[in-house]
Order: sequence, then structure tokens, then C-alpha cells
Amino acid sequence: MRSLAPKTETETLSALAPVARSSIVDAVVDRIRGEILSGRITAGSKLPSEREMALALGINRLTLRAALARLEAVGLIVTRHGAGTIVSSWRERAGLDALGALAQALPKSDPARGELFSSILEVRRVLAAEAVALAAERATREDIAQMRAIAESQRANLGDPVAMARGDVAFMRAVIRAAGNVGLELILNTFARFPDEQPELVAQLYDVPARTLEHYPLVIGLIESKDASAARDLVRGALEVVDRELVARHATAKKTKKHKGARR
Repeated sequence: MRSLAPKTETETLSALAPVARSSIVDAVVDRIRGEILSGRITAGSKLPSEREMALALGINRLTLRAALARLEAVGLIVTRHGAGTIVSSWRERAGLDALGALAQALPKSDPARGELFSSILEVRRVLAAEAVALAAERATREDIAQMRAIAESQRANLGDPVAMARGDVAFMRAVIRAAGNVGLELILNTFARFPDEQPELVAQLYDVPARTLEHYPLVIGLIESKDASAARDLVRGALEVVDRELVARHATAKKTKKHKGARR
């Protein structure tokens, strides 16, 4: 992903524009975070004064302060005594929650979007493989019964990628709770927000909903086998195949769309 020189305060101000909707903290956080994650406001840049930023965004200073406090809490900016507020390197300070915001911030034409998509798939594979392995060691009959019930309910969502994604999160949450690992569940929470916050990304991830449905009995069978090592390897290998096919499908679709656009 891009590595650019720090921006001057004037350049940073030019990247900001009044928030379109009413003056709320969430909107301001989204705007500034998007500018940082997209690289339009780069790491090392000093933010302008509160007065200048509030004017540029069309908000009051109390709202701005609340938004900056949130951005500092997630590691995107840092306030230094005598130096002002500096944009941090999100790669070094931001948490996994930045994945969704980064997907939203990067334009479709940015090559970094493809790198990000691959990273999301890799994180998903690691999460699923380790969760299933731990569940194979710790799951109870009640845990498995819940997984079966969620898997069955997913049949009603075959025509709706967003609904399928929500159901898939519910299935994975059942697996992770069976695994008894709070850390993995917190990682899952990042993906749990995608259906509401990233519907376009979800449409890519669940473009063939029936494939998702096919995996549930396999996962449940691996958990019932009680062989954690085999479960980890088989889940990781199966998802690698699925993800390669997914990336190939979207690469082909992108080329076709580009070719049609060039012919017009």
C-alpha cells in the first residue's frame, strides 16, 4: 500500500469538506478516518487547529473533540504536548477494526484494494481453522446442536448474500463459543459488522451462497471427530481452494467489465 510524505496543515485542510449530514460524531469520525486510511492524510502529518478543522468540516469544536478522542483511542492519531495532533501510522497502531473502514475508504481503482481483499480472506481462514480446531477439542452436544440449527436456518437465505453473511457469522460465533476462546470471538466481531457496514464487500465474499451452505456439515463433522489437528488442516486447505476460486471469479468479472467499458 502507498507510502506518502506527510502533509502540511494547509494540504490536510484541503482534503476535508463539510460533513453532508447533521453534525454528529460518527459522521466526523468516518470522514477523518477515511481520509487517513486512504492515504489522503498521511502518517506524520500534523492536523490543523481545532478551529480550522471545525470550520472546514462545518461542525462545532465540541463535536470535533469527541471525534478526535475516538480516533486517538483506536490509534489513528496521537496528541503530543507542544507538538499538536499528529496522524499515526495505522499499520503500526490501528486494530483489526480498521479492516472494514479501510475497505470503505479505498476507491475501487486503487490496487491496494486487491491486497486488502486478500488480507481479509487470509484472516478469515486463520480464524475459521483455529476456531474449528479448538471446538473439536471442547465442543459439547449442545454446541453441536446449535450449529446444526443455524446451518439449517441458512437455507432460507440462499437468495440474499447479506442475510447469508449474517447467518454465517452466527454459525461461526457458535463454533467459537464452543471453542471457548474470547479472543477469537472479539476478532469475529470485526467481520460481524460487515453485513451492515460493507454490503458491497459482503456481496463479493458471498457471491455463491450455496457454497457456504455446503461447508456447514463438513465443519460439524470435523468438530465431532475430536481430531483438532486434522480439523485445522482440512478447514484451512478447503478455504484456500474456495478463496482462490473467489479471487479468480472477481478478477475475471473485473476484466470483462473493463473490456466492455473500453468498447463503448
